This record gives sequence, structure tokens and C-alpha cells, in this order.
Amino acid sequence: MATTFKEKIASTLHIKASELARERGLHLLRIDVRGTEQNPVIEVLLDGDRLVAVDDCEIVSRDLAVAIEADKLVKGNYRLDVMSPGVEEPLVHDWQFTRSIGRLVEVHYRDGGDHHTLHGHLRESSQKEIAIEPIHLKGIRPPTRTALTEDGPVKLEADEQLYEKPVAIVKIDRAHLTKVVVQPEMSRR
Repeated sequence: MATTFKEKIASTLHIKASELARERGLHLLRIDVRGTEQNPVIEVLLDGDRLVAVDDCEIVSRDLAVAIEADKLVKGNYRLDVMSPGVEEPLVHDWQFTRSIGRLVEVHYRDGGDHHTLHGHLRESSQKEIAIEPIHLKGIRPPTRTALTEDGPVKLEADEQLYEKPVAIVKIDRAHLTKVVVQPEMSRR
């Protein structure tokens, strides 16, 4: 099977980008290439146990641009964006789960043939399962289905897992997870 220019760019830069990220104490999440062969847009996503700083992105970007030029990887103009993940970036790696312990998360998972969503604080994480302390609702405002929590408002999904009585911990097998996203939290006063 023929390799596309996008796959070639991503695979060629992967080792160098991983090395540069590691030197800064970070991880390479992925490289996405879009656009045309003559004008590609190369997006490099970094993350880590600490926040990704602007300096991290600038240094990795500069060093990757040198590698792109040296390898003559792009035939025309290109745009290189090195960035940290946005709020919608799902947790995938063990270190992401560990870093997010204590944070409010939105968990999507399958149980049998059913899909569920659960909002709560990530309390534990292992390679086998995660433990969530479900949010305790102060009130739901129909029809928006917004829950008011200690951390601020949370938009409840149609398949939201709600409990009549407070539940201390819900354990979910990691094999059943379909998506886990950290939620923005309002500062507590």
C-alpha cells in the first residue's frame, strides 16, 4: 500500500518530535498533517506531567523546522503548529490519568450493550480501572439538564448515569472506557 505524503511527514517527524518532547520532560501525543502536498499544515501535540509552556512549543517548533528543511520533507510552503492539548483532548495514557487525579472528568463508557456518561472527580487510576466520585447535584435546570456542582455547572448528557442516593465511588474497567475528558473547573471561593 502506498504511503501518502501526510503519513510520510508524520512518520518521519515522529522520532524527532518524540525526542524533542522527552528532552523537555514532555510527551508527544500525536502529529496530524492536513492540507495539500504543496502547502501542508503540520500539527504537533505535546503534553506532560506538567503544563506545556510557550517556550516548549517554540523550541520544539524551531528544531522540527530545521529537521523538515534538512530532510527536504516538504516540497513547498508549510505551516508548523506545535501546541498543547485543548480541553476536549481525551485522556488515553496512564500518566494522563495519574496527572488528572482529583480533577472533574466526564467519563463515557460501555456496560454491556449500553452507553453511559458519568461526571465526577477522578479519585484513583490503575491500568485495570478508574475510580470516580460522582458529582452530587445541587439542582437540575430543565430543559438544559445542567447540574450545579461545587465546581460549577456541568452539562448532563442524555445517557448520564445519575444516582438517587449519593454514591461514594464508582469503579469502571478501563477496557469499557470510550472517552474520558477533564472538565474545566470554576475556582472555588
